[in-house]
Amino acid sequence: MADFAKERDWDQFHSPRNLLLAMVGEVGELSEIFQWKGEVPRGLPDWKGEEKEHLGEELSDVLLYLVRLSDVCGVDLGKAAMRKLEINAIKYPVKLCKGSSGKKTPINAGNDASGDGVPGSIYSNSSTSNSNGV
Repeated sequence: MADFAKERDWDQFHSPRNLLLAMVGEVGELSEIFQWKGEVPRGLPDWKGEEKEHLGEELSDVLLYLVRLSDVCGVDLGKAAMRKLEINAIKYPVKLCKGSSGKKTPINAGNDASGDGVPGSIYSNSSTSNSNGV
């Protein structure tokens, strides 16, 4: 993604704010696909090939902006996602959460989502972090 933007001299436009707003626009386009369809079953069995292809394009747009945004912000998205899975595994243990859509469990009822106690920086460059490790 970085090379793609650099070759086109787009770095000048790719501030975190601009990338976020562009991604939000793409999420809007993605939501329009589902807007009047009601509940849609997994696998989209009633969708035409062209509809699924369009969905894939919009999902890709969102993903590409997310990857570029994380790169510009110096966040290792792979590490951040793995760390978030670890945090969620602690916040929502299987024994307490299986089959429930509730957000509060006895373990996380009083905690914020900071992931205290879960080591590992999500920043791709340690000089990006502040004194709090964020």
